[in-house]
Amino acid sequence: MNLEEIVACMLLNENDKEIQRTQTEHRMKLVDFWQIKKGERVLEVGCGQGDTTAVLASAVGADGFVQAVDIAPSTYGAPFTIGDATAHLKKSKLGAQIDFKLGTDILNGDITFSDKAFDVAVLSHASWYFSSKEELIEMLILLSKWAKRVCYAEWDTRITDVKQTSHMLAVLTQASYEAFKQETQSNIRTFITPVDMQEIIQAQHWKIGAETSIFSEKMQDSRWEISYVKDFITKELAADIGVPEKFKAFLLSQSNLITLENSLPMASYCTFWHAE
Repeated sequence: MNLEEIVACMLLNENDKEIQRTQTEHRMKLVDFWQIKKGERVLEVGCGQGDTTAVLASAVGADGFVQAVDIAPSTYGAPFTIGDATAHLKKSKLGAQIDFKLGTDILNGDITFSDKAFDVAVLSHASWYFSSKEELIEMLILLSKWAKRVCYAEWDTRITDVKQTSHMLAVLTQASYEAFKQETQSNIRTFITPVDMQEIIQAQHWKIGAETSIFSEKMQDSRWEISYVKDFITKELAADIGVPEKFKAFLLSQSNLITLENSLPMASYCTFWHAE
């Protein structure tokens, strides 16, 4: 399927089609780099509303299968809930090769799979949602057990253009005060860098197949994160979560360096590996 055919499978407002085209095109680049093939069985963790799921389902085709899992309940998300979005995708041309498990906590044992039940496991732009680095490692160990290879993508913090600085600062600001929270529904909960991932892979003795950095200039995520910090930093720091006053002042000063004008998104660090 081409870009427009995949976008047509998504639940959208008419005004959101260009946003979805950008999001889908980026994920097509990821899936192409990961070398997802027709007929493969794929486990996707952190599927959300199905942005990557749809592209994976297109890549594996009618003879393949995508098991998509997310810890969030079906009522989570906006402007559509992930329940509504995934139900719509399930009814589309791609739906026959997809199964969604929402409100499913893998680390809590809600679901499990046999060794090498999947050809591929995918964690795409979802690692920052984990509550800790330790939880992420626990998940990656399971994925490396359940799949023949594991594919990973997250924002690449090794910025190459000064215009990406605001995206980076917005991420760092959120990650800083999120470190003091016990419970949260924020997009950024644990800050993981490419170096962190390389160290994790090396420590587990997994064999990296390839690494790259994929830049999609039109990705809107940087603007969303920047806008969130600019709009809510004062409210976030007013919450009683134990942030020292001096650190609050630092974060406020840091947020003043963030600007939406002429900002660019960071690239995405992408890799895949095989468990030895």
